[in-house]
Amino acid sequence: MQDITPKELKCIRYLTNEMSTEDRSVFEIELSIDNELKALYLEYLNIWKAYPSNDLELHHEKIQQKIEGKIKQKIVPKKLYAYAALLLILIVSGFSIFFFSGESNYTNIKIAEAGERLRFKLPDSSDVVLNSGSKLKYAQNFDNPREVWLEGEGFFDVIKDPDRPFIVHTHDMKIKVLGTSFGINTFSEHQTVSLATGKVNVVLKPSNDEVNLLPNEQLTYSATTHEVTKRSFNPEKAMAWKENILLLDNLSLKNALPKINDFFGVQFSIKDKTLENQRITGAFKDQNLEEFISSMEFITNLRVIKKKPHHYLIIASDEN
Repeated sequence: MQDITPKELKCIRYLTNEMSTEDRSVFEIELSIDNELKALYLEYLNIWKAYPSNDLELHHEKIQQKIEGKIKQKIVPKKLYAYAALLLILIVSGFSIFFFSGESNYTNIKIAEAGERLRFKLPDSSDVVLNSGSKLKYAQNFDNPREVWLEGEGFFDVIKDPDRPFIVHTHDMKIKVLGTSFGINTFSEHQTVSLATGKVNVVLKPSNDEVNLLPNEQLTYSATTHEVTKRSFNPEKAMAWKENILLLDNLSLKNALPKINDFFGVQFSIKDKTLENQRITGAFKDQNLEEFISSMEFITNLRVIKKKPHHYLIIASDEN
């Protein structure tokens, strides 16, 4: 039986009004920056609309019996009918829900909006920078151990405290440190942990294999093949984004576009595949989207046209 994902559970809780006002606001921000979450929400919204209150009232006893076993018939608010209907659909589809999944323990949530580098301090005074479209969650009782949950890309400069280890959880990894500075990127299929100072221990959740990193070492983990590689890297280049620098080091346009899209929170595409191998080099510091487009057009001798909000097309300079 397959477990429902945290994103699916959020959609259900939002539709059934089981979220606090603060959590609803956070969810609405996430919808604006997470296309996968938005697609899931629209699916569940259609399910919600397909169950008018009369139908739910008519079948609520049967629905609840399938979910909870035998229960006494009683009056239940409409939102619980809808909740039960949604859960029944999931159960019939082979899903199971764990209501005490720990989601409610994440009382602090930080989200970097599209195109934003978000800087803040944790309760222990450790510094964090989140890249565009990333999210960090941590409990109100941020004490021992000091634990955070990361989706996306983040840089951490951790205050040393031997008595309170600092742990970063991602979907596939657990990174344990005492006091150090390092970056984590989980955006792509190839996830990375990049160590600038100190020492970290990385536990790969699928296998429980452990890898230790020293300064200037980077671990890359493939979520598909589970392959692990470790290599030396240049921290200044790899972590330039945290200084609001988009660094493109002699990349083809094809390979540069994912970095550009993630950095600005928009979607660039190339019209003519013959342009994909054109190279681009530059360090674009503190540039907004319009300034970057002007710089890229000058460097590459190409043109960028806006097709619709947040979507841009790169074409040859002589193309109409």
